[in-house]
Amino acid sequence: MRSELKELLKSESARYSVRLDAKAMAQFERYMDLLQEYSQKLNLTGIESEEGIVIKHFVDSLSAHQFLKNNWFVADFGSGIGCPGIPLKIVKPGLKLILLESNQKKCAFINLVVRNLKLTDARAIAHRAEDRAFQTSLAGSLNAVLARALGKLDLILKLSAPYLKMGGRVIAYKSAQIEDELKQAEKILAQLGFRQERIFEYALPSDAGLRKLVILKKTN
Repeated sequence: MRSELKELLKSESARYSVRLDAKAMAQFERYMDLLQEYSQKLNLTGIESEEGIVIKHFVDSLSAHQFLKNNWFVADFGSGIGCPGIPLKIVKPGLKLILLESNQKKCAFINLVVRNLKLTDARAIAHRAEDRAFQTSLAGSLNAVLARALGKLDLILKLSAPYLKMGGRVIAYKSAQIEDELKQAEKILAQLGFRQERIFEYALPSDAGLRKLVILKKTN
């Protein structure tokens, strides 16, 4: 990773109360290397530049840091290349993390990253969140579900509800224009016993766009 991108990652992470030490930086660098090595082989991501990976994957993922506790049991639904789960695990190593990715090749890649970065209590599983047997095995056990590219809020809520314990959160990464989606989700929000806890707006660097975290709490 180029030196200016290391500084960008450090400075942008600090905006979310993240201090990247030498170990964390080395893990992000290794993650970058693996993404670049396997990207074309496995069609992992359309963002090919180092800057794009830093901004649109690493920095974007870390925006949820302040809303997670270090000892939480968390699942990343539809994890893709391991984001947001892997970046958050790097900076909150106490998380117990499951990354759900139904694509077998992407799932294998995430587990390769987990091994290379020597992350403990983290694993990728090639399941879909709607898998009933898998739901049963984790029912009511999660503190939070992360959803970055899973679909609209009503779908995210339906998929997440069986897994979350009371007081658990859905943390959905969304574009700035979220009002219509929130309106459409009002009915299912009430039916499943969730309430809107917070909407956190942030801007990605290099004019990469405005984003919002939608945080929904299971209360009933």
